[in-house]
Amino acid sequence: MNRLYRRARFFVRRVVSFDRERVLQFARQSAVLSKAPVWWVALDMAWCAVRYETTFENYSEWDFRILRGRERRTYMTDPKSFHLSRRLNDDSVRGVFDDKLQFARRFGDDLGRAWLDVTASDEAALSAFLAGRERVITKNPGGVGGNGITMRHVREIDDVAALRAELLASGETLVEEVLVQHPEMARLYPGSVNSLRVVTYRDPDDVVHVLASVLKVGNGGVIDNFSNGGMYTMLDEAGRALHPASDEEGRPFATHPITGVEITGYQVPLYSEILELVDRLARRVREMPYIGWDIAITPERPVVIEGNHNTGVFQSKPSVSGIRHGLLPRYRAAMRF
Repeated sequence: MNRLYRRARFFVRRVVSFDRERVLQFARQSAVLSKAPVWWVALDMAWCAVRYETTFENYSEWDFRILRGRERRTYMTDPKSFHLSRRLNDDSVRGVFDDKLQFARRFGDDLGRAWLDVTASDEAALSAFLAGRERVITKNPGGVGGNGITMRHVREIDDVAALRAELLASGETLVEEVLVQHPEMARLYPGSVNSLRVVTYRDPDDVVHVLASVLKVGNGGVIDNFSNGGMYTMLDEAGRALHPASDEEGRPFATHPITGVEITGYQVPLYSEILELVDRLARRVREMPYIGWDIAITPERPVVIEGNHNTGVFQSKPSVSGIRHGLLPRYRAAMRF
């Protein structure tokens, strides 16, 4: 009964916040996969919202239009993940992950980069931080999805006092040195730091489970976020790309369109060390057992960029990968629900 009530409540919220044009956009994308008319696809999207707790974005991203019912039932969805996060994670300590400054203080030894809090530093400290560096990144500590992030060339900064005032006004008060990524990751695409999203769950027996491991790759921009032009592919247990990457528009990329590097079968370097790192990270904030970690790889070792209590959901896109099942069974086995 509680599950039915939750699904009905979710559907009502979707109807209330209905964005006709956006729904039709996803319906048109999905209609391309079959001969069904757009109106029929839209109805199927609404049915899946109730039956499988999908968002319209989920329906499009994982090609629900071409999946059978038994295949649809295997997919983790954003609403399901959100419910798990609210149930498993302690809201009272969310600030550790919501605020990048709090995160830097808590996980500083695993960040692998120098950083400065502009609100707690004066002009001289900022000037000293910039000295000797070619570039820095300024971030809004509360920004999400790659928003509130600016890459700055130090040679173009003529007035440090003016820069500090600008950062305080814009909210980009976290200044970080630019990570130098592993040569193999730079070969894949040098324009951004290509990172991994590794979703972990620490169970009551203190065992850390890797629920999903994702390679995110930039594509013409300076960040690799899916919502900002990047793309992703899923990794196997050894850190090898299972299939081509895809972007937000669902376009497949077996090779990187800019560098020409083969993505399918690409081997992430230092992957065993990445697994050791996320196992260690997952034990640092015990009140938050379900986290998605963004990991970068430097020439020396993997480092953590940030942790996300809203882990996001990543699975193979059937029309790109040929894989027609999701990760819900893996989540259920680890979380015992």
